[in-house]
This record gives sequence, C-alpha cells and structure tokens, in this order.
Amino acid sequence: MKHILLLVLAVLSFQTYAQTKYVCTKDHVARDVEVIYHAPNSNTLCEVKYTKNNHSEILWSAKHKVGYCETKAQQFTEKLAGFGWFCYAVNDQTAE
Repeated sequence: MKHILLLVLAVLSFQTYAQTKYVCTKDHVARDVEVIYHAPNSNTLCEVKYTKNNHSEILWSAKHKVGYCETKAQQFTEKLAGFGWFCYAVNDQTAE
C-alpha cells in the first residue's frame, strides 16, 4: 500500500501546469509559447516552452522571480509578431 501511495505522489509531483499559452500562426503553420508552472498556484518555479514543428524546447526558466516567465513569453510573442506571425492567448489549461 505504501508503494502505491509513493507512486501516486511521485506522478503528481511531476505534473505541470500551463498558466499562459499563446498560439502564433503564419501561412497555415502554428507555433506555441507556454508558461509552465511546476506546482499548482505557484508563480515562481516556471519555464517558457516553445513548440514548433512538433519539437519543444525550454527557452527560459525561473526559480524565484515572480513574473519572469510571463514577461519572457510575452516578449517572445511580440518578437514573433514582428516577423509576421499572428499571436493570441488561449485559455489556461493543465499540461502533461
């Protein structure tokens, strides 16, 4: 029984939460920019994940600075917009 409880806790501890997600489109191609939090209701331990062509990479991360990932994600979508991409925010959702 203890092993099952530990397994459940381990799985839950690795769940991530997407608080902000942008979808950017251009010429029928889409790219995603997401702010991922590693704890519910957290606003510090985060990463900015960029997905294009079914490949994802972490562009920035923070452990203690509130608003860092949100700022970086927004700046990156503005940069994409400067290259002709149309970016818009989508509803908050749980990821992975």
